Amino acid sequence: MSKSAYMILNGELILKSAASISPMNRGMMYGDGCFETLRSYSGNFLGWDDHVERLSDCLDYLSIKAPFSNNELKQQVEKLLEQNQLEHAEAMIRIQCWRDGGRGYIPRSKDAQWMIQASRHHSEQKELKLAIAQTRCIPSEALERKYKLINGLNYVKAAQEAVERSCDDALMLTVNDKVSETTSANIFWIKEGTVYTPSPACDLLPGVTRSLVLDVIRSFGLPFEESEYLLSDIRQAEAVFCTNSMQEIAEVVSLDETRFEVNHPLVMKIKVGFEQMKVKEFQP
Repeated sequence: MSKSAYMILNGELILKSAASISPMNRGMMYGDGCFETLRSYSGNFLGWDDHVERLSDCLDYLSIKAPFSNNELKQQVEKLLEQNQLEHAEAMIRIQCWRDGGRGYIPRSKDAQWMIQASRHHSEQKELKLAIAQTRCIPSEALERKYKLINGLNYVKAAQEAVERSCDDALMLTVNDKVSETTSANIFWIKEGTVYTPSPACDLLPGVTRSLVLDVIRSFGLPFEESEYLLSDIRQAEAVFCTNSMQEIAEVVSLDETRFEVNHPLVMKIKVGFEQMKVKEFQP
């Protein structure tokens, strides 16, 4: 049996093959819900409380009642990892919630349906090729950008653009032409000894790993700037890297026709600092 054969649906541990969800659910019909994705390091988690707090805050934003406490959720995740024989392996965890109820834009319920999935994660150090997407980020004035909402069609469209151009991911811009994020990660770059990254004002999702990397940068006392930037700024970078919970820190080798240095000394320093932070975090 597959080591990811089981899932949790509304608090019940079941085989994935036995899962039954109504096709009239509001998550599928309207994207009326949210999710978190995080990495399990043999049962250890980086930024667990930050992930759960963001999930809880997003449920509040959607006026959906959280169906679990922080401790209850962690117990459920640990139970699923054990059942899938992943408690001593690296694994991807996806927690997803959606509003109970049926058709109609006006919500009739504040109750949640929810599920947890866990699958083996194969770590891969890969240099990324990025394409500049024509698809723009949704402005925060239209939809709150600091949460992981399950309606991600703008990311899907941008990712399609990347695939069509034989790239790994797409760099997205705001409607005002500011650098924002990729479809799945936050972005940083190095120029003349300074680390740069777009600010949350650039309609990006400020990731948990982004925050941890900023902590590493501060701990080293490295010069860094967090502001609004144009494509011309990132094109002049010496080195570029992306961050998210699954890939941690991934170097970027190119942005369309612009190429960047890999194994840049400052990027290597930040990577080492991130690994040191993990060791400290996971100490008994």
